[in-house]
Amino acid sequence: MRFLALEKLINLHDGYRKTVKIDSLEVLIVQEAGEVFIVQSRCPHQGQHLEQGLVQEGSIHCPWHHFVFDLATGVHQGGLCDALATYAPIFDGNVLGIMIND
Repeated sequence: MRFLALEKLINLHDGYRKTVKIDSLEVLIVQEAGEVFIVQSRCPHQGQHLEQGLVQEGSIHCPWHHFVFDLATGVHQGGLCDALATYAPIFDGNVLGIMIND
């Protein structure tokens, strides 16, 4: 496994959202209520970008069909859709990243 740097900590704040694409991996960084979440950037239902989705109470709403996913677990709250892939945020000095398999 290796560390993949995604963002500088100085840029993070509540309401922060950013899609980061490195090679074939595309993730969405979200900070809400002081907590950082990293999930796959597209809805597993039909591939809609989630960056513009409504974030509230630890969940993100897909802007296309309004599917709701838990940001911590990735689970679809209606059980009708596959879960989002989630990644544990790793803080290394002044950088936020994730661990990925080589």
